[in-house]
Amino acid sequence: MAELTLVPDLALDHPRSRLRTSMCVAVAAIAILNLADLITTHAALALSGGMESNPLSALLISTGMVGVIKAAVIVALIIRIPRQRPTVGLHAILWFVAGFYGLTVLSNLLVIQRLS
Repeated sequence: MAELTLVPDLALDHPRSRLRTSMCVAVAAIAILNLADLITTHAALALSGGMESNPLSALLISTGMVGVIKAAVIVALIIRIPRQRPTVGLHAILWFVAGFYGLTVLSNLLVIQRLS
């Protein structure tokens, strides 16, 4: 009787494939955290005493363009990153940005809690 041996799919186990997958997950995290930032920022600004400390964001919020600009950047990332050659440097930058937005959302939540 012949023995069946399973050979792992080398294309899926290639380090570049894992790096590309992680980069795509980072872009998804950035998109979700940007939406959370938008929601929590508006919630904080709706409370008495809430203010935007970033001058550029304050300008974009006052003109109503913040959502459009954030959406355009996210769409550009979603289109561009999967086509980009995966590198460790770009991977690190994407996860740094995701972490930055995570901390921004946390900060907004703390402001909401303090002002409520």
